[in-house]
Amino acid sequence: MKKNWQNSQWVEYSVLAVITIAAAFLRFYKLGAWSYWIDEYYSLESSLRPYLQNLSKPFWLITKTSLDSFGISAISLRLPPFVFGVLAIVALYFPFKAIFGRRVALLSAFFMAISPWHIYLSQLARWYSLLLLISTAALISFYFFIERNSLKYLILSIITFLFAFMLHLTAGFIIMIGVAYLFSLSRIKNMQPERFDTKKINILFIVLILGAIVLMPKFLEFVKVWNEIQLRDGYWGTTPVNFASKVLYHLTPTMGFASLLGLILLLFSGGRKGLFISIFAVLPGALLILAALLKTNISTKYIFFTLPALLLGASFLCIYVIDQTQKYKAIVSVAIIGLVAIPSLKTDFLYFSSGYGNRDRLTEAVQHIQQKWHPTDQIFPLYFFPNPERAQDYLKTTAELIDFHIEDEQILFPETPEELDRERRIWVVTIGKPLPPNSTGFYEWVSLKTNMVAEFKANKGPKDNTVRIYLQRPLKKDQGINKMAFDSSKHQTLDIREY
Repeated sequence: MKKNWQNSQWVEYSVLAVITIAAAFLRFYKLGAWSYWIDEYYSLESSLRPYLQNLSKPFWLITKTSLDSFGISAISLRLPPFVFGVLAIVALYFPFKAIFGRRVALLSAFFMAISPWHIYLSQLARWYSLLLLISTAALISFYFFIERNSLKYLILSIITFLFAFMLHLTAGFIIMIGVAYLFSLSRIKNMQPERFDTKKINILFIVLILGAIVLMPKFLEFVKVWNEIQLRDGYWGTTPVNFASKVLYHLTPTMGFASLLGLILLLFSGGRKGLFISIFAVLPGALLILAALLKTNISTKYIFFTLPALLLGASFLCIYVIDQTQKYKAIVSVAIIGLVAIPSLKTDFLYFSSGYGNRDRLTEAVQHIQQKWHPTDQIFPLYFFPNPERAQDYLKTTAELIDFHIEDEQILFPETPEELDRERRIWVVTIGKPLPPNSTGFYEWVSLKTNMVAEFKANKGPKDNTVRIYLQRPLKKDQGINKMAFDSSKHQTLDIREY
């Protein structure tokens, strides 16, 4: 019996090791190849500040340590989220195994290893992969405290929650999940654990609410700043349907559907663990959908930390279906897991190929302009930021990182096309869909007065992230410019004269 147990444990850890190695490969592959996203520029800028200025921002301290150790590069900047992304798969396996058993925990680790959402945010120089790890640790510790009535789990939950809150204020969802779970247990008597001390739980309930009140000023300050940003940059137009579709895209439809069915199954058959995981998975998303109804800017990144709960739901469903099978169990197991996992693998392939890491290719576009740049040239970043300062930051920082110096006065933000100087060469950079037919305003000017000279294709699912470069040349030199574009797939210019 002991030998069988040891063999079984050896197989378990071998499978976990293979999953972890595969996860590390997927997250390190092309880690330094992608263009910087604008939020990563802010990460770089913040991380380069002196250590003492970042004492209240632990992620910047970690990133600064990486930059100081390995030099300033895309890999150094993205190394911490890569490490935390891989670490989450291993570290969360053990508590998930204690709650759901070995098979569900291993399958959940596999689903997270190939999750396109997790790969993307493990390659993004922001705190999201660390926040997922710490937030899940805080919630699982809280769950163990209720189950085992051990003070050490409560202390661990509080410490990890405070650390998560220092990372980002969306960690406030942790308190909401805890309050919702306690409230549910207090109302559903047959779900209460044997050692459920109502008096202690009521005290804890009050402590959680008081803690929320204490943290409320900081949260309200965050909301105020967020509203100012929204007034400055405009409303993103994220509707509840749009938000849900983006979550489904990141999960993939089959994984999302399996998660939904699995969470329902857990809710009705999983007892307290099912109730807890369901609240963990659903409550933050539901609150953000409510915020979307109020026309507040929201992002799917704010509920990324719920991914482990969603994947547990999908894993629980797969194992449940497999266990109901009497014949051909191996074939059915491969079929069920394959049907859920293959769309994620397909999305991973697109992410590394045509998706270019879910980023635009502005760095390559700016490098192309650098090769053709004249000292008197001007550039017009005609893309998705309504706020000129953000557009200028994105362009200038991209240029600086490739040692391409552009003066502020060379970056144009005209109010009308008539303000543009037609006696100078003007580069126009657009990101997104091609110029629409019957364009108006600046897009009409671009359509009529410039030539597209380069194109760097990239797609994020249905979203077009392609960067296109247009050039206006002075009228006296405007004869004979060929309008054929740069073919980025072949990495060579097609019959374009020197410009």
